[in-house]
Amino acid sequence: MQERVWGIAIAEDNEAFRVMLRDIVEYEPDMAVVALWKNGREVIEQIADIKPDILLLDVNMPVMDGIETVRTLNQRPLDTKVIMLTMHDDEDVVMQSLRYGASAYLVKDGAADDIVRAIREVAAGRGMVHPQVTPILLNAVAQMSRLNESWKEILTAREYDVLREMAKGRTNEQISEDLHISVKTVKNHVSHILAKLNVPDRAQASLHALRHRWVNL
Repeated sequence: MQERVWGIAIAEDNEAFRVMLRDIVEYEPDMAVVALWKNGREVIEQIADIKPDILLLDVNMPVMDGIETVRTLNQRPLDTKVIMLTMHDDEDVVMQSLRYGASAYLVKDGAADDIVRAIREVAAGRGMVHPQVTPILLNAVAQMSRLNESWKEILTAREYDVLREMAKGRTNEQISEDLHISVKTVKNHVSHILAKLNVPDRAQASLHALRHRWVNL
C-alpha cells in the first residue's frame, strides 16, 4: 500500500527562508510542496484551487499578514490545516493565531526537525506549540480561568456565596442546605443581590456574574 503524501503549501515573504522550508519539506518522502506564496493575498486567492493539506504560514508578511490570513481562512469551508511561523512569541499573536484555528505555532529559529514534527502531528489531527511559546499559553489560560473579584466592591462575602450557588442553578432550599443557613436568610440575600446588581430576577443575576467572570460553572 502506497504511503500517503501530504500536500504542503508555504507562505513566506523571505525568499531564502521560503526556499529553506521548501527543501526541508521536499526531503521527506511523505510530503510534497504544492504551492509557494509570498503573502496572504496570494494564499486567499489560490488556496481553494490548490487545496493543500497543510499550510506553513508566516505571521509577518506584506500585503496581508498571517493573522489576517488565518482569520479569513477560518471563515471558509477548507480542510487545510495551518501551522503558524514567526520570529516572535508575542502573546497576542499566539492567542489570535490559535483562536482563528491554527493547529500549531512555531518560532522560526527552532530546529528543522520541529517543522517536520509539527507537520506530522498536525496531519495526524493533533496540535503542537513550540516549547518557547508554551509559557505564554499557560499564562493566557491562567488569566482566562482567574476569577474577577470586583464583586467585593458590591456584595458581601455571604451574598457572593449565595450568588455563586444561584449561578449553578441551585434552589433556595438547596442553597440553605449547602451554606447551612435558613431559607429565609437565603431569600433575604437573594433580594439584596438583585437590588445591588439592579437586575429583575435570579437568571439575570447569574448572567451578570458569569459575564463579569465572578463565577465559574
